[in-house]
Amino acid sequence: MFAFIMNITANTVAQKTMTLTARQMTFKEIFLELKKQTGYTVVYNNQRLNVDRQLNVEFKDASVKDVLDKILVGSGLTYEMMDDFIILSSIAQRQKVGVRIVGKVTDEKNYPLPGVTIIVKGLTLGTVTDKDGKYALTLMKTEKLSLLFSFIGMETQEVKYVGKDTINVTMKESAEQLEEVIVNTGYQRIDARTTTSAITSIKADDIRVPGITTIDKMLEGHVPGMIFMQNSGQVGATPRLRIRGTSTVLGNQEPLWVVDGIVQQDPVNVDPQQLNDLDFVNLLGNAISGLNPEDIEQIDVLKDASATAIYGARAANGVIVITTKKGKQGPPSVSYSFAGTYARRPRYSDRSVDMMNSQERVELSRELIERGMTYPNISSWVGYEKAIRDYYNREISFSEMKKEINRYETVNTDWFDLLTRDALTHQHTLNLSGGSSQLNYYVSVGYTNAQGNINGELNRNYTTSANISASYDRFSVHFKLNGSVEKRKYKPSDIAPMTYAYQTSRAVPVYSEDGNLWYYYRTGYENDQITFNILEEIASSFYDINTNRMSFSTSVDYRVTSNLSLSTTLAYNFSNNYQDTYYNEKSYRVRALRKDYILTSINGGESAWKQATGIPFGGELTDEYQRNNSYTVRLQANYNKSLDQDDKHVISAAVGGELSSSRYVGKKQMYRGYLPERGKQMAQVDLAEYQTLKNWYRDDPLAAGVNTDNLTNMISGYATASYTYNRNYTFNANMRMDASNAFGDKSNDKILPIWSVSGYWNIKNSVFSNQKFLTELSLRSSFGYQGNMLSSESPEMILKRGALNPQFDEYTSSIVSFANPFLKWEKTQSVNFSLDFGFLKNRINGSVSYFYKKTRNAFLSKTVSEINGVDSYTVNQGTITNQGVELSLRVTPVSSVSKGNPDGFRWTFDPQLGRIVNTLIDKALKRKDKTLHDEYTYNDYLKGNVQVPGRSLNSFWSYRFKGLDETDGRPMFYGAEETCLVDGEDKKTLDVYNAMSKDDVFLAVMDYSGRRVPTLQGGLNNTFSFKRMVLSLNLAYSLGSKIRLLNLYNDVARRNASIAPQPLANVRREFLKRWQYPGDENYTNIPGIISGQEFTATLNPWWKGKPCEFAENIWQMYNDADIRVVSGNYLKLQHLSFRYSLPEKFCEKLYLKSAYFGFAVTNLFTICNKKLKGQAPTQFGGSSSNINMSERPTFSMNFSVSF
Repeated sequence: MFAFIMNITANTVAQKTMTLTARQMTFKEIFLELKKQTGYTVVYNNQRLNVDRQLNVEFKDASVKDVLDKILVGSGLTYEMMDDFIILSSIAQRQKVGVRIVGKVTDEKNYPLPGVTIIVKGLTLGTVTDKDGKYALTLMKTEKLSLLFSFIGMETQEVKYVGKDTINVTMKESAEQLEEVIVNTGYQRIDARTTTSAITSIKADDIRVPGITTIDKMLEGHVPGMIFMQNSGQVGATPRLRIRGTSTVLGNQEPLWVVDGIVQQDPVNVDPQQLNDLDFVNLLGNAISGLNPEDIEQIDVLKDASATAIYGARAANGVIVITTKKGKQGPPSVSYSFAGTYARRPRYSDRSVDMMNSQERVELSRELIERGMTYPNISSWVGYEKAIRDYYNREISFSEMKKEINRYETVNTDWFDLLTRDALTHQHTLNLSGGSSQLNYYVSVGYTNAQGNINGELNRNYTTSANISASYDRFSVHFKLNGSVEKRKYKPSDIAPMTYAYQTSRAVPVYSEDGNLWYYYRTGYENDQITFNILEEIASSFYDINTNRMSFSTSVDYRVTSNLSLSTTLAYNFSNNYQDTYYNEKSYRVRALRKDYILTSINGGESAWKQATGIPFGGELTDEYQRNNSYTVRLQANYNKSLDQDDKHVISAAVGGELSSSRYVGKKQMYRGYLPERGKQMAQVDLAEYQTLKNWYRDDPLAAGVNTDNLTNMISGYATASYTYNRNYTFNANMRMDASNAFGDKSNDKILPIWSVSGYWNIKNSVFSNQKFLTELSLRSSFGYQGNMLSSESPEMILKRGALNPQFDEYTSSIVSFANPFLKWEKTQSVNFSLDFGFLKNRINGSVSYFYKKTRNAFLSKTVSEINGVDSYTVNQGTITNQGVELSLRVTPVSSVSKGNPDGFRWTFDPQLGRIVNTLIDKALKRKDKTLHDEYTYNDYLKGNVQVPGRSLNSFWSYRFKGLDETDGRPMFYGAEETCLVDGEDKKTLDVYNAMSKDDVFLAVMDYSGRRVPTLQGGLNNTFSFKRMVLSLNLAYSLGSKIRLLNLYNDVARRNASIAPQPLANVRREFLKRWQYPGDENYTNIPGIISGQEFTATLNPWWKGKPCEFAENIWQMYNDADIRVVSGNYLKLQHLSFRYSLPEKFCEKLYLKSAYFGFAVTNLFTICNKKLKGQAPTQFGGSSSNINMSERPTFSMNFSVSF
């Protein structure tokens, strides 16, 4: 059997001499080096040449002929040089005389095929075709002989010799994928065709899209079994990723990020429960937010225990391995790429926005007042109501009132235009790459300037990357460096520009008639004598996030023998994160604290002001700093060996040890009296004169500063081994043991073994080898364990040291985390079955998988007495299951591409699907068992924060809407009646509920609504290519989630007199369909407007303040009712992109190696439930007080040139 070194498509031979000095070098290694230095490919027969035979060689500028003459001495072999190939054959055989056979080999389009291997079956003689597809071969005997023709991408053909001297062959495209696909687990590089693990491997070029600036967002719709959730379209907002469900309740649910084999840390050590909160908008970034997508080569998503076991305790949520680009052999190449993106801001003209304009809003106010509706305790007198009040108070005349009302009707303030903008983003990447057989390099720098759609928001990112590899003799060295500087600008969360734009009446002006800012008083807030204007507030505050990161790694590999190698890796990462939240002296917040109105009040004056003011001078700055330092040291041995010459029995193994450490050190402090314009000084005041400020310094821990210090050390050992038989069967086993300072020191699980076993069976080759329609059929299965430990827990008590308590004249401390020495690991048992298939020459191929994961000893929070210093305690109690089906499919409906026609038309369709069902099944959490059950509130049920056996995590409940009262249109609900029927007898519902547990009461008035996390997500990817053009379209879909509509009633408790909307508030147009007259309840479910005593009574329902309290009032119940729950399913155009590569001859005229340009759009449309009316299907209404920016449509153009 003939074997090929490297590949049989040789490069143009630029160097015909060879220099090499080595001891104990095998034939195989010499041929490899010959290929590198000269471009010649050596064809030989394993049975005639022992390629593992070792030689001592020393050549300097020697010709290929001299090298071959010397190394083949005594081997009984001679050689023939043909084009870029060297063919070895027996000397005795070459001396015989036989029949000469000639011919030509072409493809199905009649194009010649150079480099086709032609072997005489059963003999050692062979040759290859030349550049014209021609060959010549001399046969020593002709009886019962056959010729074997083989070529990469083509089917191997056997032709019997029947006496003809000319044999022409037409080769057909191979039905099999012969290209070797390598997946990277971070510890090993494995042939994807024989891997036993559940791994999705993606080339970054296949998903890289202009307009999307981070790699995590590019994964949407491309990874079966991955749930993608983006709850905000703000620039820099990080998506949530869930791989095969959720395996933990309290722990971090995000996957582990690995870059070039090194685990990455988040820049900020955020509480896992805050990260897991589906309403939390993460603007801080994640472990890879500083990585330039242009520097990424490949992404491998590790899903099952077989793939992730080698990462041990950190990998229960899956692992995403990123491989960055490396230099390639060849002359230096410089490339520059640019992408410019336009992101469209929200507009009232958008079909989905359903808010009233100023005329509609004034008309609603006029109608309510003319009908004698009692108004609420108004928080801000603006608009129509202000004009009427001023007229009734005789502050303005009737004509002035009409003029004011006309102005409010026509002002139609465009809050979206004032608070948002059409945003522009530009990205630049410059890289240099190249190398030789002994040294290659890749260096890049990048810059991204991304404007946010909210005015003032910005994300600047500077990146650098270097990847250098060198080899000499048996050594190879790899050096990698990645750095980034991120500068993000936002507004403080309490400003909430998007919420203000949606909820503020368009009849409220922003400028007065003279062009100055127009202010109004905010009655009922901190003080009703402080004026407010949103534009001034935005200009007077900021929230800045600056993150600097650097990661360095180096590894040294030493090849002990051809089968055994050793490698050592050293990596060090550090990041600094700075967060500054600032309000200057003009901001509403600081003016409310300063209380200047006291200076002019009747009972005021300077002395009273000094006692009351919280900030006499300057502004307020909250400064938060966090530094992370982490390192990894790894030593690994790799062994790979073929046990026979035919490579039927192959074993591979790796064993290693790892030491890693990560430390977060930080401080958060608030400063009042900050003067940035005066050299960033603090105002100096005598605290004895400013009592309120003095009390703040004494009572608020942030005044003195809160320090944090979190250290996690881990030492690990791991091993992996596999055996492959005839490339048809593979058996694999992995194991890792971790020990950490975070584990319970009194637990029996201080060291947790993580292990897995898995197998692979090539059914096609074993059972259906003769079935031509079937090109691939293989089965992969795995079983193993994964683990997880809470970083926030410790075997030691963690205290926060406080300041001096003046009352006791002693220093105080509070407990942050109670000692938890008995806490064990969460253990996740994982089972996976995958079937890979291919039909019709791989026109249809893909994979279907089933997985089952069961987490035992899941961390849950137990309510304990506050006498312990804490009100909750973490215990091992829960059991969680995740199971699902994944489908990855690739279909080529149309293809005219062939070896001779590479520019033909091709259409590929790649649908991806992943369905995941998540269930909490622990029976110990039944409601009758109070010992391990948290004291849930009704808000926990409404927001999906409760763990109920038999239900998925993130399940939520809603009140059962009964209808509208026929007399006044108030909402009614099942279970909220004052009396109920029990065993045929009327009883007070209060008495019945007081005898029940809180959870039973909640479930009596609520119904299960669904889960907030989708159960099925995927993508529909289409790629059309023709000549130098590529058109790509990806539709992403999400199914199975439910969301609650945005609140119809806000701040109800502060209204006091009526449910009518505040003058400042805008109203959704659906409010026009409200109940107005008896009988309307048969046609609408929107409540009527109630005022006076009837309304006041609704604020104090019969359950208010009782132990069984299950709601605030009926208006809050309506916001959270089942009729306001809709499907969260959606289908969106994730991206549509076009790329055109310029012809090579045209590039040569411009002194370019290559160039292309393209266009792309993202998020162009989203098809979702019509009832959402502008609400994003990813934002859950009612659970968050702020409205988030939805993902915006973007339009991009890009180009790239290489020199």
